[in-house]
Amino acid sequence: MTNLKGKFKYIFFDADDTLWENESFFRQAEAKFIELLADYTTPEGVQQMLWEKQEENIPLFSYGSKTYLIGMADAAMDLCGGSLPSRIYYGIKEIIKELAFHKLQIIDGVEDTLKALEGRYTMVVATKGDNLEQMSKFRASGLEKYFHHCEVMENKDERNYLELAARHDIVPEDILMIGNSVKSDIAPVINIGGWAINTPHDVVWVHEMMDMPQSDRIRIIQNIREIIPMLA
Repeated sequence: MTNLKGKFKYIFFDADDTLWENESFFRQAEAKFIELLADYTTPEGVQQMLWEKQEENIPLFSYGSKTYLIGMADAAMDLCGGSLPSRIYYGIKEIIKELAFHKLQIIDGVEDTLKALEGRYTMVVATKGDNLEQMSKFRASGLEKYFHHCEVMENKDERNYLELAARHDIVPEDILMIGNSVKSDIAPVINIGGWAINTPHDVVWVHEMMDMPQSDRIRIIQNIREIIPMLA
């Protein structure tokens, strides 16, 4: 295992599906939505319509359960012929309420890793999505004590990471990003000259899927505890 100890002042951590479970709850919500619309089309038809509406709404409303609510409402409106029955409307609200207020599940190995790195680095959560929703999860997680702060980024592309480096008065080559998403946590950081550690998650949102770039500045691990010998 390559030792990166002493190379970085800051370590940036993704939040959803890196520190705590997230996508699995969205999949559960999607399954309930498909069941709710079962009288109108096939499961594949509901899923495809929902994905299309999500793609349309993300640039307007960013990420998170509120955008998911809008996407479900838009999809249901189209599938129901332009008029939304009250049963469908209130069913969608109930699905989103359960999604937004589920109990956080910290991923195995996270707290052990943060304890091992505590005091050695300035650790920052760098996530994206709805600011209120992400900050609420951060504060409810019980992990706040390990981090200097949490940043909710507008997006996670090259420009956003360059801005992140500038805010912390470091050059892009001094970014170390740890996260599960190749599209959001790995590729853009590598593209600007930074370093990244990929912690794969067994459930990946279709919007975040892409091939892993080739770089000697990427480390791929199976459990977050594997970064301890690299950095501690």
